[in-house]
Amino acid sequence: MNITFRTELRESDLTDIQNIVESTGFFYDFEIPVAVDLAREALTHGQEKTEYFFLFLEVDGKTVAYSCYGPIACTIGSFDLYWIATHNDFRGKGVGKKLLEKTHEAIKARGGKLVIAETSGTEKYLPTRMYYDKVGYKAEAIIKDFYQPGDDKFMYVFRL
Repeated sequence: MNITFRTELRESDLTDIQNIVESTGFFYDFEIPVAVDLAREALTHGQEKTEYFFLFLEVDGKTVAYSCYGPIACTIGSFDLYWIATHNDFRGKGVGKKLLEKTHEAIKARGGKLVIAETSGTEKYLPTRMYYDKVGYKAEAIIKDFYQPGDDKFMYVFRL
């Protein structure tokens, strides 16, 4: 498996992002266009103007995972990890962990000190929460009924 990383956003990434996010089976239908729209906004206005930064992981030249992150306004060194997703065909092969490590490096290079990742508290997202626990994130806040009744928001923090 030949793995490469890139930060350059391409028009073709819009389709790749949609395919990756859809393949996971984790996201609601209304969330998928949001992932694509963030990339579209960055393509249209430039990443530096939108402050949505992207990192793509390719296997043998095919984009199979990506992350989207950015600085949190009015903070010094705090970043949101907006999206991190690996195509279902490549899950469980260490691809996500490699992408996350490179994402942390990129955030640190931009002056980041901590990373916030948010996810749902439903049973469906248990693998996501277990993943964050496994890679060193700590659940530092839980907001009850945030997304809807019975669906809590878990806020995970990773200190760089």
